[in-house]
Amino acid sequence: MEPFATRLDEVAARKNTMVCVGLDPDPRRMPIDDVAQFNKRIIDATHPLVAAYKPQMAYYEALGIDGLRALEETVRHIRDVAPEVLIVGDGKRGDMGPTATAYATAMFDVWDFDVVTVNAYQGSDTVEPFLQHPGRGVFIVCRTSNPSSRDFQDLRIDEEGKPQLFEKVAEAAERWDIGGNIGLVVGATFPMELRLLRADHTTMPILVPGVGAQGGDVIKAVKAGVDGNGRGMLINSSRGIIYASDHPKDYPRYAKIACQSLQRQINHALEAVPGSAK
Repeated sequence: MEPFATRLDEVAARKNTMVCVGLDPDPRRMPIDDVAQFNKRIIDATHPLVAAYKPQMAYYEALGIDGLRALEETVRHIRDVAPEVLIVGDGKRGDMGPTATAYATAMFDVWDFDVVTVNAYQGSDTVEPFLQHPGRGVFIVCRTSNPSSRDFQDLRIDEEGKPQLFEKVAEAAERWDIGGNIGLVVGATFPMELRLLRADHTTMPILVPGVGAQGGDVIKAVKAGVDGNGRGMLINSSRGIIYASDHPKDYPRYAKIACQSLQRQINHALEAVPGSAK
């Protein structure tokens, strides 16, 4: 199977999109009660416009067994109607030894995700079991979009003041990536850091959360984060798309409109990137 980075570039080029839709079902905001049906209607309305979907595991786990069944139906539906679209399992798993192996088995063999988010605080032992699944990918948490990420990620490593901790995480991620299956999670709310990381890691895929409800600027993120071919990114929006409307009948249509808007913003920003191939 092709490396994950290659698969990502191929679907982005074929569909002319780097949009990733976060499927984060919150019963307090959903216009209908059925999680699986809510997701399916979003998927049916948006899949021609997206390169990936990103279910956040916490929302399904919080609903117990019914939530996990809804996640199972959601993944199956994506495979049925949009088999070319990548599925990002967002659980930020992080452990070592047999536990890390079990996490990798669950995320890839049970849930059938194409790529997962991993917190590598425990080092390469955390990541290595996920790399034993050919063609599957890992997005390592690097520079997150939340304000308090500065508490640790900005820490300086040596006496000269460089590099910061998030830079060392990225360096380790590239060192571990021998098969083209590792990328980084870098929030759109930190465009300067995103630009720095792209300059230092020219080919690694980057998952970019933080646009929309979190306030990240799409245009700045695209200009800072695309690779030399104008790709290499997934730009995620969750609440801004799936909750674009609270009307029980019209919410899929408004999700599609929001998705189209994000796709247009990305492609418009690409026009200002030298050498990009939309």
